[in-house]
Amino acid sequence: MAGTMKFFKNNSINVKLHLSAHNLNIDKAITKNTTIICHGGGNFGDLYHIHQKLRENIVKSFPHNRVIILPQTAFFKDSKKEEASKKIFKAHSNVIMFARDKTTYNTFEEFSDHAYLMPDMAHELYGTLPKVAKDKSVLYFLRNDIEKNPIQLQMKKEIENNDCFDWGDLLTKKDHRIAYGVHQLIRVNKKLKSNSLDKVIFKIWNTHAENLVSEMSKLFSSYEKIITSRLHGHILSCLVDVPSSIIDNSYGKNTAYYELWTKNLEISSIWDK
Repeated sequence: MAGTMKFFKNNSINVKLHLSAHNLNIDKAITKNTTIICHGGGNFGDLYHIHQKLRENIVKSFPHNRVIILPQTAFFKDSKKEEASKKIFKAHSNVIMFARDKTTYNTFEEFSDHAYLMPDMAHELYGTLPKVAKDKSVLYFLRNDIEKNPIQLQMKKEIENNDCFDWGDLLTKKDHRIAYGVHQLIRVNKKLKSNSLDKVIFKIWNTHAENLVSEMSKLFSSYEKIITSRLHGHILSCLVDVPSSIIDNSYGKNTAYYELWTKNLEISSIWDK
C-alpha cells in the first residue's frame, strides 16, 4: 500500500476516496467516469475470500467502469471457483489486470483481454526508505500462516542463535490499539455513512502504515543478511540493499517472482540448505 500511495503521488494521480474490504460501500463516490483501482498483492484467488469477493462484486456491479487490478499473484486451489471467477471477469470489457509473475499472467489472459506483467508496487519505494548501521548477523523472516512452506520445519538448526520473526511478531501494543481504533471508527461509519469520516479513517491508517514501513526498513537494514519465505520480506530486503535468500511459499509464488524480477540482483538468491 505504501508503494501504491507513493506511485499515485509521483504520478499526480488524485484519488477521490480510499476504502478497504472492511468499509467498502460500492455506491460511494463512483460515477460512470470513475476508475476503480484494486490494490495489488498475493490474494487473488480462493485463499483470501474477503478480497476476492470484493473484486468480483466490483466487477459485477460496475460493468461500464474501468477497473484496474494492481500487480497480483493468483492462485486457486479449486478449479470450479477459478472458472466461476473467470466468467465474472470475462463479462466485463474494461478490466486491466497486472500480474507479478508469468504463471499469473497466463491466468489473467483468460480473465481479461488486458493483461500485463508488472513488478510489485512496493518497488516504488526504492531510494526513499531509511537505513541504519548493521549490528546484527542473520534474520530468518518466515511466514507462519496458510502459505507456510513445510521446508521451514527443517530449519531449526539454522535458526538457532539467530533472530526469527514474522510480521505479527513485530507489531507492538500501540500498533494493535491503532488497528482496533480504526476498526471501531469503521463500525461507527457503517451507520453514519460519512465520506469525510472515511477520509479521516484512511489518513490515520496511511500514517500508521508509513510509520510501520519506516520502522521495518530500519530493522531489516540492521542485518547483514535476511533469509525469508515472505515475498515482501524479500522485496523489502532489496529495497534497503540487504542480501536476501528467498524460500518459496506453499504454492511457488516467491520463486516465480524471483525468477522474473530479482534474480539478476547481486544481493538476491534462492535459499539453498
